[in-house]
Amino acid sequence: MNLSKTLFFIFIFAVAASAQDNLPVIKSNVGVISIQDGDVLKKGEWSLAPEAKPDVYEAALIDGKPHRVTFITDVDQITFDVEEGKKYDFIVRFGDKDCYTQIVGTRWIPAARFDTQYQKAHRGKISVSIPEAYELVNIAIAITPTAIANKNLVYQNSEYYKAVREWFDKYADHPLIAALETELKRDQNRYFTLKMNGNAFVFDANGKLARSKVFDRTGFNGERSNSLLPYFDLLKDFAVATKFRDFFKQNKKTYDEQIAFYRQTADLTAMKKWLDRNFPTSNDYNFYNIVFSPLVAYNQSVTWLEDGGFKELQPHVNFPYAADLKRSGPEFSLSPKSEIIFRGNIVFTEMNHGYINPEADKYAERIVKAVSNRDIWVEKRMGGGYYPGIAAFNEYMNWALVNLRAADIAPKQDQQKMIDAVERMMVKSRGFPKFAEFDRFLIEIYVNRKKGQTLADLYPQIVEWFEKNNVPAS
Repeated sequence: MNLSKTLFFIFIFAVAASAQDNLPVIKSNVGVISIQDGDVLKKGEWSLAPEAKPDVYEAALIDGKPHRVTFITDVDQITFDVEEGKKYDFIVRFGDKDCYTQIVGTRWIPAARFDTQYQKAHRGKISVSIPEAYELVNIAIAITPTAIANKNLVYQNSEYYKAVREWFDKYADHPLIAALETELKRDQNRYFTLKMNGNAFVFDANGKLARSKVFDRTGFNGERSNSLLPYFDLLKDFAVATKFRDFFKQNKKTYDEQIAFYRQTADLTAMKKWLDRNFPTSNDYNFYNIVFSPLVAYNQSVTWLEDGGFKELQPHVNFPYAADLKRSGPEFSLSPKSEIIFRGNIVFTEMNHGYINPEADKYAERIVKAVSNRDIWVEKRMGGGYYPGIAAFNEYMNWALVNLRAADIAPKQDQQKMIDAVERMMVKSRGFPKFAEFDRFLIEIYVNRKKGQTLADLYPQIVEWFEKNNVPAS
C-alpha cells in the first residue's frame, strides 16, 4: 500500500474514533435499563450489550409521527426527539464498559384499533374462544412434518387430533404446508408467532378468509408485522380446498365442551376475583381475551394490545386435558376439586400477568438491581434472552401465585402435592434454581400476613428477599 493510501485510512479511522469520542454519554450501574418510547414506558426491558457496536433500538413512531424517546438508567438518562428514518447515537457507560447505542426512528402501525364500539362491548369482560380462522392455522401447522414429529408442539393424544389427521392428511402436499414447514425447520420457535397471528384473521359474511378489522397482528408484543400475512393467499386456498369450514362445524361439540371447561368449571371469574382482591390497584387490563386450540400441546404465550386508552390481555393457551396430570408424576393424583384448580393453572398464569407486571413496575429500579446477578436466578443453559431483567422476577411471581392460590383454596390434603409439583417443574424443567426457596418464603409471609393485608402490600418484603439473595455463592 502506498503512503497516500495509508494516510487516507489513518485519517478515516481517526475521524471515526473522534466521532465516537464525541458521542453523549450516560452512566449505569445496572445491566438492564428502561426506555420511555413516546407514551410507552418499558421498565427494565433493555439489556446493555457492550459487544454490539452499536446496539440498535427501533423507536416505535405511531404512523410515523415524531415523538420523544428517553433511555433511563438507575442514575442517569438521555432524551432525543426522534423522527422517522433518522439515527441517534450515544454511549451507556456500564462500569468500565462502553455500550454504543443507536436509536432509529421507525414507522409503527398499531397492532390493534379499538374503536368505541369494541371498547363498550368488551370492557370489564373475560372471553374464551376457539376462533375459526385461528383453528385453521393450528390445523395447517399440525400436519407439517415437524409438528407430527414433535408431540410437545401439537397435542396428539386426543380423538380430535385423530379426526384432524383423518380429514386433512390427504392435503399434506398443499403449498401452505410446505411453506409452514420451511418456517418451522428454520426455527421451531416460529410456531408461536405463526399460531398467535392466526387470530388476526376472520371469515367474513361471505364465508371467505379476510383480515380482521380490529387486529393487524396478534403475535408477541413488539413485533412490527404479522408473520402469517405472507401466507394469506395460501391460507385462503387451503381453507377452500380442504372444506375446512365443514370440518369446523362438524366439531363444534368438542369446541363448545372445551370452552365450557374454561368458562364454567375452571371458573375464570373466581380467578379474577382472587387477583382483584390481592392486587386492588394493579389490574392494568380492560379485557381478557383468552384464545386456544384443542391442538396446542404444552405451549402458552401471551400478548397485550393497547389503543385509545383501552388495554387487552390476550393469552394463547392450550386445553388442560385431564390425562396430562400424569406429567407431574406417575403417582400424582388429586381430589376432583384440586384437579380442576390444578388444570386451571395454565390460564391463571397468563391472567395474572395483568396484575403482577404493573405491580412490579412500581418497584422496577429496585427489582432490576435485585436480579442483576442473573446466574443466581436463571440457569445459564436457558440463554441470555430467557426472561431477562425484571421478566425473571415476574416469572418467579407468576408461578408462586399458582401455589399461593392453591394454599388459599385447594383442599388441605392436596395442597402440598400441588405445591411440590410446581416447584419441581420450575426448578428442574424451567431453569429457575431459586424458585422453591422463594416459593416457600412467599407462602409463609402470605399465610401469616396481617389482617387486611393484600399480596400487593407484601411487595416491599418480596423485593427485599430478592435483594438479599442476589449474592453469588463464594
